[in-house]
Amino acid sequence: MFKRVFFEEWSGLMAALSFMLIAGVFVVGTLRALRIPKAQREHLANLPLEGAGDSSAPTPDATQVPIKP
Repeated sequence: MFKRVFFEEWSGLMAALSFMLIAGVFVVGTLRALRIPKAQREHLANLPLEGAGDSSAPTPDATQVPIKP
């Protein structure tokens, strides 16, 4: 059954190149993340929490009823 499936030489080359590209992006991202200074790492870790006490953020009004389509 699989004897009828013919793979060209370029298909194996494209698979290898794709794997190397993705692996390279992963390695570069990992190295950049490991090289971040501790102060910047802590700042980035707390980013979602900085706006929690901000009163300028819109709050849902209890009198507004959502409209259902």
